[in-house]
Amino acid sequence: PGAMSEPLTQTPLEKTWVPWMKSRLSQRRGSSVPQFTNSPTMIVMVGLPARGKTFISKKLTRYLNWIGFFRPDNSEAMKIRSADDLLFQKESVVRLFKVFDATNTTAERRDVILGFAKDNGYKGVCEEMTYEEIQENCPEEFALRDQNKYRYRYPKGESYEDLVQRLEPVIMELERQENVLVICHQAVMRCLLAYFLDKIADELPYLKCPLHTVLKLTPVAYGCKVESISLNIEAVNTHRDKPENVDVDREPAEALETVPDHI
Repeated sequence: PGAMSEPLTQTPLEKTWVPWMKSRLSQRRGSSVPQFTNSPTMIVMVGLPARGKTFISKKLTRYLNWIGFFRPDNSEAMKIRSADDLLFQKESVVRLFKVFDATNTTAERRDVILGFAKDNGYKGVCEEMTYEEIQENCPEEFALRDQNKYRYRYPKGESYEDLVQRLEPVIMELERQENVLVICHQAVMRCLLAYFLDKIADELPYLKCPLHTVLKLTPVAYGCKVESISLNIEAVNTHRDKPENVDVDREPAEALETVPDHI
């Protein structure tokens, strides 16, 4: 009683808050060392009617409430409905977690939720920026990402390592299926490719996944055969190799030397 609690420090690379310690324990990863992400989280349930969106929303908020995630004496943490009584919201102590049940949503309602997310800090700091804009506005973040692209988190964003963990149940399900078409973003595609092609973590973020291209994987002995099928839709090249100089104090030209032509 009366002892000072350990101060928290944020790791620049992974954007996690950890207790400050002089020992090597502070460098160890694992469940024994508390790690807290510093980014708001927003879950929006959308889809066709009668598919379980409200059910899942209530289950999720009930569980989070049960484990003490929501402050019970905060009146604002109670259910809040929009004018048409379609949106539900629960709010945590630190105002970092929201769940919306967007039942029977429309394009207009989605715009409202998107606007709310942007206005209340549920948008990544570097979201919608080009490589050049990130280098100009956040040069240190750009360098940290080059130093360890697999584990680096953008401010209020996630890392490839985070994405791999989220995709684990998807991988398990894909292993049980045949003739599956997966439509996804490039980052997700890289994670899936890395699994099926047995690539290591350092290689994963640099796998080439062109836009508007189908990558067909066919199981063969001890691996997969990859076929690239272009959809003949004009698109920019977004692939960027790791530059030689990854120091924080590098020159802008060195940071942008591997950026493809896309302007």
